[in-house]
Amino acid sequence: MEFFLFGILFFLWVLATAWSVTHILLHKRNPRGAALWLVIVALLPLTGPFLYWSLGINRLHQSKVVRTRRNRGSGSWSLHPSEHTEPSVFRNMGVRSLAVLSESIVRKPILSGNSVEALYEGNQVFPAMLTAIGAARHSVNLSTYILDKDAVGKRVISALCSAAERGVQVRVLVDGVGTSRAALSMARRLRSSGARLTVFHPLFGAWFKRPSFNMRYHRKLLVIDGVTGFTGGINISSRHLFSRTKEVDAVRDIHFRIGGAVVGSMQETFSLDWQVSTGEILTDERLFPKHRSTGDAAVRAICSGPDEDLEKIYQLVLGALRSATASVTMVTPYFIPDRVIIQALTSAVLAGVEVRLLLPGVSDHPLVQRASTAHLAELLEAGVKVLVIPSPFVHSKLMVVDGEWSLIGSANLDSRSFRLNFEFDLEVYDTPFARELLVYSDTLAENAKVLTSEDLRNRPVLTRLAEGAAKVFSPYL
Repeated sequence: MEFFLFGILFFLWVLATAWSVTHILLHKRNPRGAALWLVIVALLPLTGPFLYWSLGINRLHQSKVVRTRRNRGSGSWSLHPSEHTEPSVFRNMGVRSLAVLSESIVRKPILSGNSVEALYEGNQVFPAMLTAIGAARHSVNLSTYILDKDAVGKRVISALCSAAERGVQVRVLVDGVGTSRAALSMARRLRSSGARLTVFHPLFGAWFKRPSFNMRYHRKLLVIDGVTGFTGGINISSRHLFSRTKEVDAVRDIHFRIGGAVVGSMQETFSLDWQVSTGEILTDERLFPKHRSTGDAAVRAICSGPDEDLEKIYQLVLGALRSATASVTMVTPYFIPDRVIIQALTSAVLAGVEVRLLLPGVSDHPLVQRASTAHLAELLEAGVKVLVIPSPFVHSKLMVVDGEWSLIGSANLDSRSFRLNFEFDLEVYDTPFARELLVYSDTLAENAKVLTSEDLRNRPVLTRLAEGAAKVFSPYL
């Protein structure tokens, strides 16, 4: 009997391993990732194939996510030609070439007449969002990766409930991993007030029914009446409240209030995500009103995710590095570049571009920070200026090129944001806004340490070994 059971298990192991190896060899585009998965599948009987089919493949290309985006149009793109900005209007040749490249990547127009206002820390962001929700007349659409069961989460839920009770259409979309079950239990009171709540890729749903629990919904969007939008890196959490008494525990971040035609792009992104999650098509014309000019910024929305939008933000970041003529400033909480990004950074420096990379000195994900540090030696040798920001943890995400072009939103500079997560960014063509972001970056850099190659060499051997090990697994962190 034992021999018979052993034979069955052996047969299943051979079948699962052969099936997994075949899929890896046929479909994995990254040789390094393919090699790592081959090792995992070979060394971990049964467990290895399970991990691969759970975490290692993208089953979204033929899923309803893709079909929804292909088959559905939206009123948000019924725009007057005067709302489009042509790349030829930009004087900087690097910015002009970047605008042309971005159009080819994103296949959406640059929209004129927008306002982009920076809001610093949760202290500015949450009051502004609560005020906007309180003033909503007919719709509030909110999506977030993290909705915490804390003081901020409860205040936001209460504001949303109040809006729904006075007749506003309220929809809330949260991620199934970033938002805990306790927070979901708290948020279910939305339904009793008439609001709608749904979870994108629920963690506890049937495994075979969801595309992958390794592909998360990381977008942060709040759209009020189709007219006012908020986006950036801040989740619905008290961690973003910055105070002098809890300065070490706070998370520093930046968020943005948006006005103008690009809010229609934000609304379209939410409506498509909502349809994928619930099957409901949002047809209310009030969701996509005609927009008036609210500022001078030309803005384009970029959606990226493990579907037909795969690597769009990644391609845009590469294009920005290659188009820069004078300076590049990058701020990110998680920095795990691949070889192509490293080469693009190195090439920019060799071309005479000043490249600054601002990273937090203390991270909320130590393993990710170790993997990040392991990539820095090569960049330092090439001449990239790396500044390490002391605590509190800085969660801000931004990129500025030549003091004219900016990239803001939810995406980090790592493989997870580039290839696994659903992200939303805005590229902003506006010199005053770019300068404001540079001032913010300079403020972060005031107390930062300029990292040197000697600093890295002088670290303990065990520390460097741990970083090297983390680097091997960095594409999956």
